Amino acid sequence: MNTISVKTKFAYGLGQVAEQVKNQGFNTFLFFYFTQVLGLSGSLAGTAVLIALVFDAITDPIAGSLSDNWKSSRGRRHPFMYAAAIPLGLFWYLLFIPPSGLGQTGLFLWLTSFAILVRGAMTLYHVPHLALGAELSNDYIERTSIVTWRTLLAVGGGVSVSVISYPLFFPEGDVYANGMLNPNGYPRFALFGAALMIVTIWYSAWGTRSEIPRLPKAPDHPEPFSFHRILEEFRIAWENVSFRSVFIGFTFFGVFIGVSTTLGTHLNVFFWSFDTNQLPVLALPWAIGFLVAGATVAKVHARFDKAPVLIAACIASGFSGNVMIVLRLAGWFPENGSPFLLPIVFAVLTVTAVIAAMGFISAGSMMADVAEQHEVRSGRAQGGIFFSSTSFSGKLASGLGHFVAGVGLDVIAFPLQSAPEDVSASALANLGLLSLAAIPLTIVGIVCFRYYKIDLAEQQRTRAILAERHAADGTETELASIVDGSEVPGAVVPEPSS
Repeated sequence: MNTISVKTKFAYGLGQVAEQVKNQGFNTFLFFYFTQVLGLSGSLAGTAVLIALVFDAITDPIAGSLSDNWKSSRGRRHPFMYAAAIPLGLFWYLLFIPPSGLGQTGLFLWLTSFAILVRGAMTLYHVPHLALGAELSNDYIERTSIVTWRTLLAVGGGVSVSVISYPLFFPEGDVYANGMLNPNGYPRFALFGAALMIVTIWYSAWGTRSEIPRLPKAPDHPEPFSFHRILEEFRIAWENVSFRSVFIGFTFFGVFIGVSTTLGTHLNVFFWSFDTNQLPVLALPWAIGFLVAGATVAKVHARFDKAPVLIAACIASGFSGNVMIVLRLAGWFPENGSPFLLPIVFAVLTVTAVIAAMGFISAGSMMADVAEQHEVRSGRAQGGIFFSSTSFSGKLASGLGHFVAGVGLDVIAFPLQSAPEDVSASALANLGLLSLAAIPLTIVGIVCFRYYKIDLAEQQRTRAILAERHAADGTETELASIVDGSEVPGAVVPEPSS
């Protein structure tokens, strides 16, 4: 058994905080800053984020191939982790300090350029970091422990960023009744995030350096990287109906969540009129949701097949996540400023988060089952292409979520650079309706999931065949129980939205 010390697991897991800083910044602060504070068109802001996310998805396999084949005295993964930290921190800080007077085109180009640079630098770090996690141990139980440390520290880091940032950088004042509208807070937030990224990345690399001598080495004659090879592997995977079901369905469900997440800050600040003393509380539901779902989903899957669980999660989260807006528009919900409003919103968001997290984890587990089925049918273990497809669909969903939300803000002509008290009741109603408009995307996802063909009996038959094959040739394979993805909400904690 390959045992890893708690100190090493902590150091490795802490490296996930950098990814969470980036995700929380994009989902909660960046889009709101460029639209509501700087006045950039929602369509242009959404397009910029979409372009950056597509670029990010393309660079993932490049970073993976480079680190797979890198030869150095510090191993394959660590050189990239050390090298990416300072550029990432610098690009992150510059992203939030565009020069004044740029106008719409200038702001769009600034946001697009530095969002690409940030995500590119993060990819150069994060892909080797994830690969390192799989290589630290070849023991099934120990790998689960390593992933658990990474997940818990990611959740804790993501929540801490929000809880600390709201009161520290966006306090209420005489000029800005809601601190989220204060442009002076964002550069300070960016500097804090940049420093946190650099420190956690370097600590993660330094704290795991003792493992380098026994980590796998780069091959002597590596296979050259080729986009054609990746596309061919994806084409083969696409022939599997269950793969298409999960990939397309998860993308549509992810876009629905992406729209809600992107509009979350707008809804919290304008629709619900929460102040920056209340906003930190709303950072907690998603953390609670993923922890509860992670602790219970295995028991649920032991009783029910995964596809029905995912479909039920889509239906239930779509309902619970939007029922408050429907009730408010109907005049059957506590008014803004009511002492009951925050507790009710918090409770409903927590329930929604548990249900949605159950769905995300189910989708990841289903993709692992698809990868095993593919190995039985083709004789080739290609889990990487299936897991990277999950990552790509998550990033695509997040990018489209920003784009749809941004275009929607322009369609309803939501006022930019306005204080909450200056926004009309009709504009607030349109904002609520815009959030509800993403519900049909969930329905498309549900229809796709109905084509998933792997139930418990089929999965057990597949595992039995693989076990027999591996026993015959003296090898063993192991698929990750948790699927990683930079923008997959099951792997990262989205910011709460109502």
